[in-house]
Amino acid sequence: MSVTESPTTVAISPRAAANTRTRVIGLLMAVIGLITTFIFGMGSVGSAKSSLTFTPVNLQSAPWHLGALTLSTRLCDVIIGLLMIALGVEVVVRHPAKGVMARFGLVAVLFFLALLVWAARSPGPSQVPFINLTSILIGSSTLAMVLIFGSLSGVMCERAGVVNIAIEGQFIGGAFLGSMIVSTTHSFIYAALAGAVMGGLLGLILAFLALRYLSDQIIVGVVLVTMLGSLSSYLNLQVLTPYPQYNTGHTAPNLAIPLLSKIPILGPVFFNQTGFFYVMLVLVVVISFGLFKTRWGLRVRAVGEHPEAASSVGINVIRTRYTSVIMGGAIAGIGGVAFMAAQGQFQPGYTSGLGYIALAALIFGRWRPSGAVVASVLFGISVYLADNLQTYQIPVPTEVLGMFPYLITIAVVSGLIGRVRPPAADGQPYQRD
Repeated sequence: MSVTESPTTVAISPRAAANTRTRVIGLLMAVIGLITTFIFGMGSVGSAKSSLTFTPVNLQSAPWHLGALTLSTRLCDVIIGLLMIALGVEVVVRHPAKGVMARFGLVAVLFFLALLVWAARSPGPSQVPFINLTSILIGSSTLAMVLIFGSLSGVMCERAGVVNIAIEGQFIGGAFLGSMIVSTTHSFIYAALAGAVMGGLLGLILAFLALRYLSDQIIVGVVLVTMLGSLSSYLNLQVLTPYPQYNTGHTAPNLAIPLLSKIPILGPVFFNQTGFFYVMLVLVVVISFGLFKTRWGLRVRAVGEHPEAASSVGINVIRTRYTSVIMGGAIAGIGGVAFMAAQGQFQPGYTSGLGYIALAALIFGRWRPSGAVVASVLFGISVYLADNLQTYQIPVPTEVLGMFPYLITIAVVSGLIGRVRPPAADGQPYQRD
């Protein structure tokens, strides 16, 4: 008699899969820490020194003077590496349910910092034997500001159930129109308003196609980004190049807050910024309060989680989604103007995927304004350091260094650094009964 045995299927629970993923993340963090400890730390000669300075360059309202801090390169990188290892071990042992992505982002920033300390050592190959920490923070804050505008735009849209892949295109549109407006009116207020209108219009197009015709939201977003990228390049050749007076190159002035701007390190970063930076801070507070403390925010979140139930209690789902997507587009448009105001003038392609990184920051931050801000700061520092490490003659091609922020972005959006749950109806079309 033959006995036929049926194969046994072993089901892996979501909790077990999450623990395995968390363990892998922790091991990866520990490995990065080991590399930092033994290559950057122990690999440096014992006499090597790294100098930190705290006075930003080209700043009219300089902070109170703080002397340079000289550190042992080996000791500093060993300490940073051990901290990274400790974070990795903590993740492996404790399997924390929250904050894994934040820990990973912190390790990425620490890695760049350790690499910077190692590269700027003296004696060493670099012609720049010091690290201006305040200037790095100021440069990073500009990128972080733009990413926060983009991630807040995504929060507004996706909390209402519409995926906004078009953030990059809204950045481009806002930057292009903002440059023309500020070049002709010399007013960044008008430029910001124009950028908001442009971003809101692109949000309206996205909402119209997604809600009226139930088009695939991701495809529509990618098409808008491609269209704006190509259109801006064409208009740059046909309009801005032959008529340079429409792209003269203005940078937004800093608005220093008395006394607070004089605080070393943090003063120039938080209290001596452009008006766009302060607008960004206000938007973070207003959107956080509005989404989670008001009836309007409850309606937006209800529409994004369960539109049928929201409709059954009298909420106009379509109108709520239209409003949220247009507002989100306007915020991204202002972000594009803010980026142009930091760069000085419009240039085709110079947003360089910041809209997609903002989208990753949104996912990293679990669709919450506060989390998106933290993620945007981590990404902003990583992007800035990756772009500027070549100044220290690191024997790694610029293209390879520039890959790191985008590799982190891929890891976030693909779920390699932990699964997160978006709003239940995010990206799902809704039809009235």
